[in-house]
Amino acid sequence: MAQLSEPDLIFERGCPDCGERRIRLPLPFPGVSDDLDWLARDYDSLRLFMMQELAHRYPHRKHWTPADMEVVLVEVLAAALDRVSHTLDAIQAERFLETAKRPQSVRRLLKLIGYDAVLRSPEAIFDPASSLTLEDQLEAHWRAQPDAMEAARQAGPRLTGEQLRMVTLADHETLMTRHPLVARAKARLIRTTAWSSILIAILPEAGHELDLPLFGGPNPIAPELWREVERFHSDLRLPLRARQDQPTPREILRTLIERYRMVGSELFLENAHPAPITFTLSVRLKPGYFRSEMRHALNALLSAEQGGFFEPGRYGFGQDIFASDIFDAVMALDGLESACLNRFKRVGQNWPDRAGEGLIAIGEHEYVQCENDRAQPDAGHYRLVLHGGEAG
Repeated sequence: MAQLSEPDLIFERGCPDCGERRIRLPLPFPGVSDDLDWLARDYDSLRLFMMQELAHRYPHRKHWTPADMEVVLVEVLAAALDRVSHTLDAIQAERFLETAKRPQSVRRLLKLIGYDAVLRSPEAIFDPASSLTLEDQLEAHWRAQPDAMEAARQAGPRLTGEQLRMVTLADHETLMTRHPLVARAKARLIRTTAWSSILIAILPEAGHELDLPLFGGPNPIAPELWREVERFHSDLRLPLRARQDQPTPREILRTLIERYRMVGSELFLENAHPAPITFTLSVRLKPGYFRSEMRHALNALLSAEQGGFFEPGRYGFGQDIFASDIFDAVMALDGLESACLNRFKRVGQNWPDRAGEGLIAIGEHEYVQCENDRAQPDAGHYRLVLHGGEAG
């Protein structure tokens, strides 16, 4: 550290009390010319630069050989600097998704932009019995399959605009209908004096109800539908209650809601409001067609089972039903000559017959229902009247 000189005490002439301390500061250091080639990063350019510097410092020396100690030191130093330069470049490259090479860096950079590579990599064979974490297993998979890592690197930035939270009412409806247990969903906002809540009307698949158990209840879930539920929860890493716990659709759907709802938002699920209808359909058969076979075909066509005309979810919330839709469906069957609706209305004495208008209006939060179950006539029913054809 530089030492400063002792200060001098100097008095002004004519005033013995007026004095000041003055110190002589050292001269500034001479400037250093910046003749370093900052683009020299590899062995050849670094060696050339240092050899040029030697030639400049020792102009009287006209000849240099590889055996000279100065040349040996230059080459050793150039090799070391080349390795350091490569390390700096590699470290700098790991900071950016486009140039990162290590699977760990790629996974972390993707996580920064909201792309969970573990969640979105179904092609990786994650072993639950392994002592490694899912992240470690994914990185090992990427080292063995570099193409999979490149695919994730390309997919991550494209999905930055993907909606990962339920914000609008449409978001709630879209996400809920993705679940295999949901045929239709309708969301609405309920305003109170203190805050607002979101109420989602759910129309479950296969006639299930929100609060009835899927196993052991009056309407057990089909094995293929339960496999779809298990696959859906596995893909999204959502918890799923075991079948021995007798889960209900409401309990299963709450796990999806808690994952994707906005913080502070209040959501409630309710059973969708059905609009049961009843109608009388008269048809005339062509000669050569048996009435019993045609009745069976019509019942299969108009059933509420999967693939039937009144399958839950085929008609959306607030979607009116037209008589022409029924005519188009039944007249597609072979053997029918004509069809007529003698009665077309909603179930209940307070609802008028709409056969003349050919339209039954459905409320915004209602859906068409026609189970045609004799034990539950209030769930919608129809009557078939067949003419012509052959007896039997």
